[in-house]
Amino acid sequence: MIGIPAGLLGAVLSILGASPGPLPPQEILEELQRRGHRISLAGLDRILQQCAQSGLTTEGPDGVKLRR
Repeated sequence: MIGIPAGLLGAVLSILGASPGPLPPQEILEELQRRGHRISLAGLDRILQQCAQSGLTTEGPDGVKLRR
C-alpha cells in the first residue's frame, strides 16, 4: 500500500489475526509499541483506513477485525 511501511501493515494484520475478536485502535497501537513499532495514532488510523478500503478489515463499535 502506498505510503505505508510494509512492516507496519504486516504487524497490524498479524495483531488482528491473532485476536479472537475486534480490537479498538488504541489496543492495536499499544501492541505495536510492545513489538517495537513506533507510530502515532494518526498513522495507525491511515493504515486502518487503507486496510478497510482494500477490503482487508471491517470496523464496528467494538473495534477493528480482519475480514474472513
